[in-house]
Amino acid sequence: MLGHHAFLAALGSRVVLGSVLGTREVAPTGQFGLYAYGSNIGGAQIFYSNEGAFVGDQTQMDDEEAALVLFTTGPNNALVGNPDTLSSRAFPSWSDKAFFVPTSTSPSHRVGFRSRESEPDTDTDTSGFVFYGATALHLSADNTLHGLWYAVPTFSSKIWALRWNATGDTSADDRVSVTLRNTPPAMPFDTAL
Repeated sequence: MLGHHAFLAALGSRVVLGSVLGTREVAPTGQFGLYAYGSNIGGAQIFYSNEGAFVGDQTQMDDEEAALVLFTTGPNNALVGNPDTLSSRAFPSWSDKAFFVPTSTSPSHRVGFRSRESEPDTDTDTSGFVFYGATALHLSADNTLHGLWYAVPTFSSKIWALRWNATGDTSADDRVSVTLRNTPPAMPFDTAL
């Protein structure tokens, strides 16, 4: 719930919440999936492949390590990802990966996962993930919440690469703005597209 000094501005697909000092965090408890909702992406769950975050049908990825991700919350509003071993083709060797978005100074738009034990990286931010209801947002250094998620098509019509902050990204004209929620779709994501 936002305090009386907060405001919500929806600018196209860009959501910015200001003055969040009065917000009440509603972080999920236990393990949860994150699901992307957007045009033709009706609740596809995030999956891991080669340290990247994708949505869609992970079985189409030529990667034995590809698996749907189950998240838990960590210190400093981090999201920690582990493989959903029931959904993978093999038993993935990765675990306890820190979910990241690029920092505001990074030229990258890639969203992904990195080792929680690795040295700090000035181009990625692994903390500041908060939930407004069931919607995943990111708390920036200037204390504003952003929901700048988007997805870009890949080699498969059933897989999209997850990205952050489309500003300045001229490489993907067919990007799709998405909202990430910790609520699964009423009907399973259709991988038979």
